[in-house]
Amino acid sequence: MAEVPVAPQPDLDLDVRTLRCWGAVDEDGDPVLVLKDDDVTVVIDFGFGGAWDAAIRAAERLSDEALLYASKLRQLMAAQQAPPADKEPAAENKEEPCR
Repeated sequence: MAEVPVAPQPDLDLDVRTLRCWGAVDEDGDPVLVLKDDDVTVVIDFGFGGAWDAAIRAAERLSDEALLYASKLRQLMAAQQAPPADKEPAAENKEEPCR
């Protein structure tokens, strides 16, 4: 299993619970990705005169990491909602219904 690196100190952070994202265009008509939570707005662009293939690969990596992050959040949620392993589940009522 690969070791997960510790996150660096952020310059800013976004709260995914209130995060909204959408595609837009900048003032030059170039495509950008907007990320916004209740406090912060981040615009991701491909830079001035940058290579398209590098921008595309970076956007794909961002997408892949976002999907992995969502999967980890699902796993954490499931672990928190699961009953503790040391407790026995409640016995089901096996009585037959009256006819």
